[in-house]
Amino acid sequence: MRFASRSLPVLLLLGSLAACTGTQQASETGTPVTGRTEAVPANSLNMPLLVGRNIDQLRRSLGAPRETKSQAIGLEPTTEQMKSTKGQDWINTFEKDGTTIVATFNARTRKVNDIVVLGSDEDELMRRANLSISDPAYTVQPVTDPRNPGSTIGVRVTKKN
Repeated sequence: MRFASRSLPVLLLLGSLAACTGTQQASETGTPVTGRTEAVPANSLNMPLLVGRNIDQLRRSLGAPRETKSQAIGLEPTTEQMKSTKGQDWINTFEKDGTTIVATFNARTRKVNDIVVLGSDEDELMRRANLSISDPAYTVQPVTDPRNPGSTIGVRVTKKN
């Protein structure tokens, strides 16, 4: 209960902005969550900890991507694909705790450009990914369906420079 009373003003403020704080329950770690933590808690998707990481760090945190070496567009670009794309905008798709996450990265530098958490309910995605619309370290933007601009297909998370 101590956690809920401290976060009530923040929840009300963010609720007026039509977003959720996506904080953990105090019972998950035994202590209230008051900001960025240093490790991704087991069995939870803590996107703030993944923002700014490289693709290899994401793979260690999220597990093996869906893509495989044997696919035409696989885990890493082939030599020919690397020449034609310069390794830019390569993707890896992950499944974590029932959530699909797509990371776009530069295969040459290993830098992750953005992370998209897929789903149709922005509030639920914010909560599930432990995202805050007001965090100074990253931005969160809705991703709309190009075939149906009024429909959300996910949220994009990018590191602030």
